Amino acid sequence: MAAPGGGSSVVAQPTPDTIDVARIERELLALLHAPENLSPDGQQAARTHVVNLVAVATAEAHRERILATLDRLSDHHPSRAIIATVDPTRPAGRPEARVQVHCRPLGTTGMRICVEQIVLESSAGGARQLPSIVLGLLLADLPVVVWWPGEPALRDPLLYDLLEPAYRLIADSAEFIHLERSLTALSTLRRRPGLAIDLVDLTWQRLTPWRDLIAQFWDDRRGSTSLRQIERIEIDLCRPPGGRSQRCEALLIVGWLVSRLDWRPTGFTRLPDGYEMRAKRRGGDVTFRLRISAGARAGINAIRIQTRGRRGASVFSLQAQEASVGEIRVALAGQSEIVRQTRLESLNEAELLASAIDTLRGEIVFEDALEEVAAFLALSSGR
Repeated sequence: MAAPGGGSSVVAQPTPDTIDVARIERELLALLHAPENLSPDGQQAARTHVVNLVAVATAEAHRERILATLDRLSDHHPSRAIIATVDPTRPAGRPEARVQVHCRPLGTTGMRICVEQIVLESSAGGARQLPSIVLGLLLADLPVVVWWPGEPALRDPLLYDLLEPAYRLIADSAEFIHLERSLTALSTLRRRPGLAIDLVDLTWQRLTPWRDLIAQFWDDRRGSTSLRQIERIEIDLCRPPGGRSQRCEALLIVGWLVSRLDWRPTGFTRLPDGYEMRAKRRGGDVTFRLRISAGARAGINAIRIQTRGRRGASVFSLQAQEASVGEIRVALAGQSEIVRQTRLESLNEAELLASAIDTLRGEIVFEDALEEVAAFLALSSGR
């Protein structure tokens, strides 16, 4: 793999028999002293880290994706990255390790700075050894973040052992196969005895432009009044050919609105083309209709919010257009419709991961939204 900034990438041979943490550290130090990583005047490359990032790969595709994402992340978020790979097809035996350093020049100083990657490879049977190995490889005095691409094994002791030294779990609900079950399990995770972690969802990060634009509908005094008059919210989702609709996006938007507006979930019904959900607000009821249809782009396509006051009905809508462009329409009762274009920013996985690492206090608003989603799902007897 090519290292960032034209630096070198060197892979050490797997350690024999068992993983010796001290040997891994010696191999990393040797790589830093390699001729290609020295400055022109012979100075050793410098290590730089801001976080211990533990990534879990349960499939070969996940591991390759993790490594590619870390390549893009390393310039601005240097970390000691530990990739714990669990391969069910791997023959039984002890885990193995290989190490890499990725180096690049530091401006015009001639110095080189390096980040480290440690790849642990295990069979399914050997996975129970991984948490203790990871623990020995963590750099002291740096925060520990666990990133689990795919669907986290939320009932697997491996996850809880890896989370024990961590303060944050990063997941992506867009990749959950068993969406409803996993969202419910995720909502209870932070209350598990012995764990003190923040939850960050990359799908929640993707929804930031949508949430910001929805909030702008009610920035002024008139808007805040209409918040108390909402009676129906429709969310249209697209499912591309051979893909999924990303129902998680719509569910999280619903959970966010319910938690921020202090509503109470009262109903949840599965329909052939989506969901109907109901909530109680002060002075009335709100119906949510989540509708899935075929489309080229997965995820939310449009959100329509309908209110009814003394002057009649008003509609606030936001629809995705092509090339990260959205269209806002506001039709207030008795007034001409206002239409304008806006930007719906789209971030790649490395940018989303960087944002998730940077979040200082975790995503409290996300956790509140997730609680409300779990409350809706608990109303369904079919789960």
